Amino acid sequence: MTMRAYDFWDETGTVESGPYPIASLTLRASSKATANDLQMMFKSGMPAEKQLAVADRVLAGVQRWRDGIAKAVERERTAEDELAAAREEIARLKAAAGGE
Repeated sequence: MTMRAYDFWDETGTVESGPYPIASLTLRASSKATANDLQMMFKSGMPAEKQLAVADRVLAGVQRWRDGIAKAVERERTAEDELAAAREEIARLKAAAGGE
C-alpha cells in the first residue's frame, strides 16, 4: 500500500527526532493546527546498524534537496548582483557622456 500526503512547508515548519532506540523522525510543514505531519519509525528489532544506514540515506537526500535550493539562491543573487552592476555602469556611462 502506498501512502501519499502533500502539504506546503512554511517558515514555521519543524523537524523533531526521538532518541534511540525508538529513533522516530517527525516532519511538520507548519505550526498551524491543521498542518499535516509525517512520523517515521523503525520496525521493532531492526538492528542499530541498519537504522544508521537508513538515517544516512535520509540525510543524504535532504542534503541534496537543500543544496539544490542553495544553488538556486546563489544563481538569483549572482543575477541580481550582475544586473545592479550593469545598471551602475550604464549610469556611469550616461554621466560620462553628458547625460544623454
